[in-house]
Amino acid sequence: MEKAFGTDSSAWRCWVIEDKQLLGHVCVQLFEKMPNPVNEPEAHAYLTNFYVVPEMRGRGLGGKLLKKALAWCRAQGADAVILWATAESKSLYRRRGLVEPADILELRGDTSQRRN
Repeated sequence: MEKAFGTDSSAWRCWVIEDKQLLGHVCVQLFEKMPNPVNEPEAHAYLTNFYVVPEMRGRGLGGKLLKKALAWCRAQGADAVILWATAESKSLYRRRGLVEPADILELRGDTSQRRN
């Protein structure tokens, strides 16, 4: 059985698959990018908390959850969907059309110890 959670007015939406127990879930949050002087789309979605129990992996449940979540993002007008992928999950995301952008910069951790 598949269920979606979240109200129409909520920025969050979650989907679960269960069969007497929870088998998998995924959540999406819509957010508006900080406005800037460049005319570009501002609506984005953050995909998170995506999990399928290990004994049910490889049966298409993850693909089904991801397909539902991405379809909802498109229906909401999200220009971009972002997420942090594990090494094991990248092939699933790539099969659904997600790519690693070349235009994102990231800074992690304590930067006070770093030198130029």
